[in-house]
Amino acid sequence: MTDIINPTGNEQLELLLEESSLRGARRAERYPGKKFFGYFCSYWPEEAVLAAGLEPLRLLPGPGNATPAELPAYCCSLARGVLSAATGGSLRDLAGVGFAHTCDTMQCLGGIWEELQGRDKTVTLVPPVMLKGQAAFSYYKKEMTGCLNRLGEISGKSPGVDDLRKAVNLCGQARLLAAEVDRLRPQLPSQLVSSILRAGQIMPKEDYIETLKAALPALNQMAKDPGDRQGLLVSGAVLENDSLFRMIEELGGRVVADDTCTGYRHYAGPVEMDPEAPLDTIVRRYTEMPPCPCRHRELEERAGYLGGLARERKARGAVVVIRKYCDPHAWDAVPLAAGLSSLGIRTLVLELEGADAGGPERTRLQAFIESLG
Repeated sequence: MTDIINPTGNEQLELLLEESSLRGARRAERYPGKKFFGYFCSYWPEEAVLAAGLEPLRLLPGPGNATPAELPAYCCSLARGVLSAATGGSLRDLAGVGFAHTCDTMQCLGGIWEELQGRDKTVTLVPPVMLKGQAAFSYYKKEMTGCLNRLGEISGKSPGVDDLRKAVNLCGQARLLAAEVDRLRPQLPSQLVSSILRAGQIMPKEDYIETLKAALPALNQMAKDPGDRQGLLVSGAVLENDSLFRMIEELGGRVVADDTCTGYRHYAGPVEMDPEAPLDTIVRRYTEMPPCPCRHRELEERAGYLGGLARERKARGAVVVIRKYCDPHAWDAVPLAAGLSSLGIRTLVLELEGADAGGPERTRLQAFIESLG
């Protein structure tokens, strides 16, 4: 169960928080008849999974730092934790698992997964690294078409144009609702917002939409002036729990802008659909979503985007989170911190082994937040 307080007693809000804390562990019990397809990265197309009649499920590691024999200890805890769950048998009910090539660790994990779980249940998508490069769109569209065909083989349902339209519409609804939650972020506890957004990557899409719609009045009721809390922008990769967000609140901060893989960056981007070309709509959306360290559009675009977001939300400072052994985010941290500093946004680079923030992180965060005052 979640330890986030729900003062309104709203059942729908409680469900979102509970699903987020469970990370999909009770999916078969809660959603009988649904078949889930696992994925790791926000560049994995949820629309393709839905169009094939499956439910996308973001795979998140459990507590602890288990290291399965198939991976070296210097791989990130996301890869180690999820592979440990797979070898333990807790993911055997999945229809399959998708890998969007993001880094060397995930590429290696995809090969290991094929050997352990079967090639017939593993799908690999390789988005272009340079999203605005010459022929990037046509290449991406071919990759997406191949991904759709593989998903159709796994589910036994070949996705048609109508299936794609329905899937794009469904994901668009979820993203618009997430934008409403993000709009309320400065007036709500940081850990509450992060938990609600993470739930949308775990629950069946229609259930999430229905539940969040019903919970929004309670969230509006909870929203209040943050007072003298220091507004922060948080950027980073996967955060499977709310430890960091809770610590920021305890130290007098408030996350007013979020750019994490499991936070609002997962939902941000265009939602308009071309009904005549739904596949083009999907490719365009993943090409134009906010820049990630694993993908590139222009050299200064990521720092510029985050700087603009920080100014728009009146953030006093930025916390750049690196998961230990996450090379893309580690490489990105230095130029990103320099870029934000050049825009007058004070920045703290914080490395975490997993998602849990402990004593050393608390000391550094406390000093940083106090310095902003």
